Amino acid sequence: MRLSAVAWDSHAHVIENPARYPLSPGRTYDPPLAPLDAYLAMLDRHGIAHGVLVQPSVYSYDNSCMLDALDRAGGRLFGVAVPAPDASPEDLEEMHRRGVRGVRCNLLNPGGLAPEMVMPWQPLLRELGWHVAFHIAAETVDELGEYLGRFSVPVVIDHMGRPDRGAVISAIPRLKRLIELVREGRCFVKLSAPYRLSAARPPWRDVTPLARALVAANSAACLWATDWPHTDTPRSASVKDLLDALDDWCPDARTQQIVLAEAPRRLLGLDGAE
Repeated sequence: MRLSAVAWDSHAHVIENPARYPLSPGRTYDPPLAPLDAYLAMLDRHGIAHGVLVQPSVYSYDNSCMLDALDRAGGRLFGVAVPAPDASPEDLEEMHRRGVRGVRCNLLNPGGLAPEMVMPWQPLLRELGWHVAFHIAAETVDELGEYLGRFSVPVVIDHMGRPDRGAVISAIPRLKRLIELVREGRCFVKLSAPYRLSAARPPWRDVTPLARALVAANSAACLWATDWPHTDTPRSASVKDLLDALDDWCPDARTQQIVLAEAPRRLLGLDGAE
């Protein structure tokens, strides 16, 4: 794949030396080191211009590592934080100044924010132009439209809704509502982490029908991501394989441009910005 000069990786993590940034004692896995310099080098190797760092569960509410990476990235990266439930408006505004543009509700790993904790922040989130990202098993959520509709800011579903590994094809009927919400423009979805969903090796053919269904529903609501450094998985993934998979999921170069560049810029409020 020949990438656009403004391609985005919409979901990645930076994990630095635990002596400086201690890991949460409640974490469920021990992550590899994934320093900022290595991440930026990976982007450069693959011709990816920008990235979005997502606060990983292993740091719980301590966003220091991610914020430091944003400070050092020279405006190349933005962030999705997991603020503490008692975070003040001033705390969120300071994160915004440092490049944060969203909060994450991770219901699949410990140390995350419940949606109810985010609700009081909504007026400020709207003012700042932030979004809310959900790491959930979408097929298990009753009335998914109502669940997401409580939020008056853009919402994003991580990793194609996280169907069980090896059961993506059988889950597609249960993910029909997610596909409809994408079609209606009521949520974004990340085309990411096929290796978390598939029981097969690359190019993860069992994930292809779901990815293609989401792209066909509304490519302008689809975001591509590496999920680098592929933590808590049986084997690492190749970014080249992930880009090759996107080639298979998108029908043409124009659709790839939308997914790789236009959709993330719209989500982050960068339309019209240089």
